[in-house]
Amino acid sequence: MKRLLFIGGLSLLAATAGAQSYQEGYVEWGSFGQQFGTTLKNWEPGQQITEDDNFFISRVKPKTRFRNAATQVRTNIDESNDKKLLMWVPIDDAEENSLPNGVYDSEVFNMWQYISHYGNWTAPQGRVPGNFADVAHKNGVAVSSVAGIPYGGLYGNGWQEAMQAVVDAGAEKGAKFLHYYGLDGLGYNSEFSGGAYIVKQLITYHQELLEKSLPLNPLFENLWYDGTNDNGYISFDQGLGDHNNDIAKGASLFFNYNWNNSMLLQSSVNYANNNGYNPLNIYAGVNMQGAEPGSNSWPLLRNYPISIGLWGAHTRNMFWESRGEKGSAPEVKQRTYQLRTERWFTGGTRNPANCPEVTSSMKYHADNFTFHGMSSFMTAKSTLSWDLETEPFVTYFNLGNGKFFNWNGVRQHNGEWYNIGVQDYLPTWRWWFTTKLLGHDAADVAANGLDAEFTWDDAWVGGSTVRVFGSTEGEYLHLFKTQYDIADGDVITFRYKLAAGSADIDLVLTAVGSESESLGNLKVCAADQDADEDVWVERTFTVGKDIKAEEIALVALHFNNAKEMNLYLGEFSIVRNAAAAPAKPVIASAKTLAFSKYGVDAKIIFNMPNDKAAGEPCYNIDVNTALFKIYAQQEGCEPVLMGLTTSWAGLVYNIPMSLENADKVRLGVAAVSLDMKSDSEIAWSEYLDAGTYVYDDEIQINKNTIKPLEDFEISFVDPRHEDADWTITDSNGNVLYTATGAKKITVAEGPASTGNYTLTVTGPVYDADGNRTSVERKFANYIQITGKGVGALPKILTLTANGKEADITVNAGDAVALAYTGREANGAGSQGLNLNEERFGAKCADLGLVGVKTFSTAFWLKINKLAAGETQLLAVANKVDTWPKTDWGWIWTNIKDDGTMGSFTFRGTDATNNNELRYKFENATVPVGSWVHFAFAFEYDASGAFRADFYINGVKQELTRWNRSTNGETYFETDPGYQRNVYNITNGQVISVGGAAHGRNGIDGVIDNFQIWDKMMTAEDVAVSMGDIDPNSLPAGLAAYWDFENEAGADLTFKSVGPKANVAAGMHNYAATGSEGQGAFSWIEAVYTSGCPFISGTAFPVVTVPTWKTKKGVVEAGEGSDVAGTATVKYENGGEYAVTLTLTNSLGSDQRTFQVIKVDAAEGIEDVTAAEMKAYAVDGAAIVEFAQEGDYTVGVYTAAGQKVAGKAVTIAAGETVQVALGAKGTYVLVVEKDGKVVRSVKLLNK
Repeated sequence: MKRLLFIGGLSLLAATAGAQSYQEGYVEWGSFGQQFGTTLKNWEPGQQITEDDNFFISRVKPKTRFRNAATQVRTNIDESNDKKLLMWVPIDDAEENSLPNGVYDSEVFNMWQYISHYGNWTAPQGRVPGNFADVAHKNGVAVSSVAGIPYGGLYGNGWQEAMQAVVDAGAEKGAKFLHYYGLDGLGYNSEFSGGAYIVKQLITYHQELLEKSLPLNPLFENLWYDGTNDNGYISFDQGLGDHNNDIAKGASLFFNYNWNNSMLLQSSVNYANNNGYNPLNIYAGVNMQGAEPGSNSWPLLRNYPISIGLWGAHTRNMFWESRGEKGSAPEVKQRTYQLRTERWFTGGTRNPANCPEVTSSMKYHADNFTFHGMSSFMTAKSTLSWDLETEPFVTYFNLGNGKFFNWNGVRQHNGEWYNIGVQDYLPTWRWWFTTKLLGHDAADVAANGLDAEFTWDDAWVGGSTVRVFGSTEGEYLHLFKTQYDIADGDVITFRYKLAAGSADIDLVLTAVGSESESLGNLKVCAADQDADEDVWVERTFTVGKDIKAEEIALVALHFNNAKEMNLYLGEFSIVRNAAAAPAKPVIASAKTLAFSKYGVDAKIIFNMPNDKAAGEPCYNIDVNTALFKIYAQQEGCEPVLMGLTTSWAGLVYNIPMSLENADKVRLGVAAVSLDMKSDSEIAWSEYLDAGTYVYDDEIQINKNTIKPLEDFEISFVDPRHEDADWTITDSNGNVLYTATGAKKITVAEGPASTGNYTLTVTGPVYDADGNRTSVERKFANYIQITGKGVGALPKILTLTANGKEADITVNAGDAVALAYTGREANGAGSQGLNLNEERFGAKCADLGLVGVKTFSTAFWLKINKLAAGETQLLAVANKVDTWPKTDWGWIWTNIKDDGTMGSFTFRGTDATNNNELRYKFENATVPVGSWVHFAFAFEYDASGAFRADFYINGVKQELTRWNRSTNGETYFETDPGYQRNVYNITNGQVISVGGAAHGRNGIDGVIDNFQIWDKMMTAEDVAVSMGDIDPNSLPAGLAAYWDFENEAGADLTFKSVGPKANVAAGMHNYAATGSEGQGAFSWIEAVYTSGCPFISGTAFPVVTVPTWKTKKGVVEAGEGSDVAGTATVKYENGGEYAVTLTLTNSLGSDQRTFQVIKVDAAEGIEDVTAAEMKAYAVDGAAIVEFAQEGDYTVGVYTAAGQKVAGKAVTIAAGETVQVALGAKGTYVLVVEKDGKVVRSVKLLNK
């Protein structure tokens, strides 16, 4: 029996993309951290700690790195000064760590080549997700977790007993445990005192642990924060010496952040050398959060053979935490994260051949152009050196996340996913472009050459790949540092997609001992090759035939005569012989975890048949397996390949569920061979009940701008939602429309008068306890009817090709006449400012708001969409203040991604623990996609005590609960009245709407009519502020007013009118400076768009523009407006094509696609006609009968143009070729001879 639960929150449009995140309880971690010692003592080899153990066992044996100075960028670095790098930081968000997730915007760290050890800061001592260990191990990087011991005395906090339990379990057992689970050491946040006895025991334990572990695992390394010394007391910043000598024998030291003096560094190096240590096993600590050391850091450290350790911060690392600096869209954040890491590790140029000079900068933002990069201190490491007889080398350039999932170029599903464990081997350098092979200097770098980046637009396997783009006369992109002995018969495969432009491209391989000389001309792309965004091109080369057998040192691409090239990399592999087929997995358990409108979340745990002894690691290579495919199948539907895993366990998210079929699903798993070319039989679970369905009670409207008498539609966002009653009323309460027992209403003829209308929905809502309740919910001003003069949402009425509305046939090269008609949509209205996730506001001092001052602010705002998490609404802060006041100043207010109000908080005092005043407006909802009026009213009484009111669309919102932060999570339902000890606005603070801050997105939306009042606004004042305001006669109390009807001045600001006249306000942002959160203020250029349609204004014209798009055709647009337009399109090759028209103005867009234009290219092909070739579908296969002999290529494409099958054949006259089709549906069969299309036909696979 299903229980029905309610997701709180109401949104007026589907605001966020469908993504299911990891939830607490999906995977049981077990008892670790302080309980690690107890768990260890009770563990026996072969015994499971929890049923989810397989999520925490690494299945990739740690790879070994190698050295080859001839393929280094830095020729002055050798084994004596090649620094190591410790990442002692969290991965992703603390809640899920690195476990598989259903959110594409998850952390795919990939700069492994520059780090030696990743201490997973938010993983409890003794436990690290196996998928994270897998990707680290394949790159030769150690992983460990952290004992998070708090600063100060050990007495009473449980940690002395916890560490004693680890020691008591014994080093032999500890080594077996860590080896079995794939942990490469223990880590300690050791800044405690009073632990002399336990430290002495740990010293012995760590030395024994090293002795037993290093023979099994050369990566093994214990980590010790150099706060606690050999005697169990705190002694920071003294370097290596007699006080920590014994600890250093069993653990690598992480120096605190004040190492930046030459005496400390030199004495540490001398002491290490004199006592048999390698000083490169000492890590000079860098506090990324606090930008420490603040000076004399990198240039000094460069001179000493001491390594680098990064920390910061407690729950997210600094690269990940502030990835929203350029916007909140998931792909923008992912791209920003890549820029932040590439500029930090490689350098500000993102090319190790021309890094900036070394300075003491500690910046880590995306535009960190002048940072020298870690590559200035260390070589890029590689593990690509194993015996190809035992394991082939295969990479698809996949990061381990995506907005979709592809397998062999075919889309399997469009759901978001994340599993860092399946990240491929990625290019050794990011990105080493030079005009000559192995160019090392800035002079070898083209001034305006090619660039490369990761992209999530396409993939051969997974959800991402590398894109190389731009123009160049000649450049090399160095891909992989290798040490492979290739042998005759080995097959080298390079796969790519030339989506646009042209280039001559050669695959370059060089040999050990002759690293700068190419082994031969391996042509993969010619300059005359047609670009095709739908076709993956495979080039294969056989060793002994196309290239001689050598020990390969380098893999690169050589680009010549590239012009506006857009190239996607799909595969590079070296395969020797066919890999053995793996055995069928054995399922241990399968469970469903959650069920919602997005689909079903589930997990599967399995094992592989093997002969390993209990407690001995069994790696995937031991069972002839590269990784595993995870499938899901709703009963009555086709199976779906959901993703991949290296672990012997999988989490899958958003399994698609049809409304027409049973709510049952089963999970499957298949092992994939080492060469990625064959699978085991799929092991399937039984069909499982999908579980408790969680209802989403949000509603949506299909138009954000509605004209009088226009139709519109309102519905629940959840198609499974129960029926409800719907009522629309005008401002006087008159009922205009009613419907009963419906999930969706269609209003064929909307209100005749402009204005705002209220929607009432009465129907079932389920609380957190699953109790069904019928609730009446009112959405004030939900439906907004605007006049014709301000413009309208575009609407395409007709779209034709050659005068027809569908299905035309033309010859190749013919001009197809396209035409459309549309409704009147142009107009003019008030001018607003497009926030584009930046801030709009003014300096508080200019407005006289500094100190204990009563005031209010009001404005119109339209939010286009809400990003995941919370979005900053109104804030007052100073980015020159110290952290955390940079991001939490006087007030911070947020909107959650479901449209409900989040934080509404005032700082209490100047201190960090400042007794905040927290308001909760739990019944307040912000309509997304509609214009909303906000008013904030703030009042201090004569004694300095404080209160505030909050209005949405003129309605004062109910303050449901409140507290002070000293009350913890205890909230009160009483009236808070005037509260004492509330902070006041200070000099330097800025009042602003929107903009990103820590943990908050900027607003994607438009602002209009910004106001500052010098009083506590009443409901009557708010009503006035919502209407037309005459700039020449402001209402009493309105101190400063900006209407944006005139554009900004030369200084990029708008000047206020009113008693506070000529105050500058405008769009602004902050350039990151030194410490966390700090930034330098600057005005930025405003972007204008349609403003609020309910206030007077004519400054912004609404103009509708047509855009035509098609694949493989050339469109020449003619004239076009809101009501009519034309264009022509030509296709040179045969096939079936579609043309999409989009009409766009500042109010929105409309889109329609013409299908199908069939282009016959058979004419002109010598001796081949349609009559001499037959094609048809039988039993799931395409059959082609050939009348003439020749060399042909047969390809099968989906209706969307995605290639799903194909083969090259040599045919005798009268022979047939059979090509398997995919699932049921329509396909396009394309036959080519000598590179030219001779037949294109549509087939229906029934």
